[in-house]
Amino acid sequence: MKKRRQATFRPGLAWIPAATALALLQLASCNGDPLDTSATGSSQAPEIEASPQSISVPAGQSVTFTVSATGAAPLTYQWQQGGTDIAGATASSYTLSDVQATQTGSQFDVVVSNSFGSATSGVATLTVD
Repeated sequence: MKKRRQATFRPGLAWIPAATALALLQLASCNGDPLDTSATGSSQAPEIEASPQSISVPAGQSVTFTVSATGAAPLTYQWQQGGTDIAGATASSYTLSDVQATQTGSQFDVVVSNSFGSATSGVATLTVD
C-alpha cells in the first residue's frame, strides 16, 4: 500500500494554481511589462540591421539588393525605386535582371513593417558600367 503525502501548511507560503504560477513567471521575465520583449532579445517595431549596399555591375548582368531587419513577426517588405513602390517587390531581397546603362544612378530602398510600425533602409545606388 502506497503512503500518501499530506499537504502541510507553512506560514508565509501559499498554494497557487499552475496557470497562475506560469503567468507570474512570464510577467516577471519581462520586468513587469507584459508588452516588453527585451527579456527575449526581440524588439517590437522593425529595425534595419543592414541596409542594401550600392553596387556597380556591367550591363546585361543581374543585381540583387538585400536588407536585414529585426522586429516582431511577421515582417513585411516593400522595395522602392526613387521613393516609389515597386509592384511585387515584397521580399527581403530584390533582384534586377539584365540591367542596362540607362539604369545607372537608380536608387533603391526598402520599407520594413509589422503591426508595431515601420523602418526605412538606407538608399543603395546602382551603377551600370
